[in-house]
Amino acid sequence: MVNEREIILNILLEKENQDLYEQTLIQNALSQYDYLDTKEKSFIKRVCSGTLERKIQLDYILNSFSKTKTNKMDKAVRNILRMSVYQILFMDSVPDSAAVNEAVKLTAKKHLIRLKGFVNGVLRNIVRNADNIKYPDKNENNGISYLSVVYSTPEWLCKKWISELGFEKTEDILKAFLEVRPTIIRVDERLSKTDRDELISDIKNFGNGSTIVRQSRLLPYAYELEKTDNIIYLPGFEDGKWSVQDVSSMLVSEIAGIKKNDVVVDVCAAPGGKSMHAASKLNNTGKVISRDVSEKKCDIIKENVSRMKLENVEISVHDAREHDDSLENIADILYLDVPCSGLGIIGRKADIKYNASPEGLDEICKLQQEIIENVWDYVKVGGTLIYSTCTINPVENEKNVQWICENYPFETVSIKENVPESMKNVMTLDKGYIQLYPGEYGTDGFFISKLKRLK
Repeated sequence: MVNEREIILNILLEKENQDLYEQTLIQNALSQYDYLDTKEKSFIKRVCSGTLERKIQLDYILNSFSKTKTNKMDKAVRNILRMSVYQILFMDSVPDSAAVNEAVKLTAKKHLIRLKGFVNGVLRNIVRNADNIKYPDKNENNGISYLSVVYSTPEWLCKKWISELGFEKTEDILKAFLEVRPTIIRVDERLSKTDRDELISDIKNFGNGSTIVRQSRLLPYAYELEKTDNIIYLPGFEDGKWSVQDVSSMLVSEIAGIKKNDVVVDVCAAPGGKSMHAASKLNNTGKVISRDVSEKKCDIIKENVSRMKLENVEISVHDAREHDDSLENIADILYLDVPCSGLGIIGRKADIKYNASPEGLDEICKLQQEIIENVWDYVKVGGTLIYSTCTINPVENEKNVQWICENYPFETVSIKENVPESMKNVMTLDKGYIQLYPGEYGTDGFFISKLKRLK
């Protein structure tokens, strides 16, 4: 019989030993145990993701109740305690007694019988005092320690965002990161309304009919899915009727204003969401030139483009830092979705907040500007450059747009006519950009700017 908690522990230990991407580890494990039912797989995913996401808070709590601090604990015990505290504090569906008892059994199973009493004592103490955990004072240290612990975010990031956005906005963003986010899909716009309605009905009724489907309030072809198992089994996936893409990313092609027969160049395209959306909007006219830096990334684009049955996409391996003379002055629209810090998608990839550093932000800005230097002249005179990132860092966003306008023949153009109605009151639209923050519109954190080449 498979022990779900032992699978979880093994994932957590593998993460600690090898520091692989969380999503990769979880997906590999769930593929290995694909025969488990949806409820079991959901439990594994929820506890793994939650434990890793809230690591700073969980360690703070454990250090408040244990004389042996987490950095001195045996690795297996440390992770058994983390995952158990997560269940106790954040999963109402798990009885406290079950979380404690299973932790003790798992400790014994890992040949740590001498530590059973320690695990039992720490967890029972936390259960008794769960409503009285004392967190750092919100009014001390500018609230940095409080935000760091309560929302499990490194202090330097909390300090950075407080200085840029203020305490309240920062707290709103950190709260949004910890909320359970639905899977967002983009239904192919080439489908008729009847076919789209039939597809959504099929997804709702698939399997045991537990999948929740909601149409996005921002875009009519975007849908939010909850309570899904492996989404590749859902109706319409293999047939190329939909793809996974956040609404913030979909807005790139809305803001671009793609017209029939346009040539769209996407220089940092993997996994291909924006390229496919552009191709869909072109409806088999024009072409999309889709590139990325490696065969592996381009293979992902090819796989997605093939599944979506798009015939107007040309895919090739090319490093955007190297200028390609053959692309000069051919793009009606250039997608410049540069590699970035990813600070806007921490809610989907908790690894980002733990791996980011001030030095890393400086390095990524240099890379972005190196790419800009080598691709700006792919845009035709009068053509459009769409600069976008999935971060909320002004140095990578507004300052880079300003740098483009100061060094190359571009000016920003209003995007007010291109955004959904509910966004039209955003103050920066006439300045040619929008910064989406997590929690505001139900999207990831994302930045999009539109520029026109003048000469």
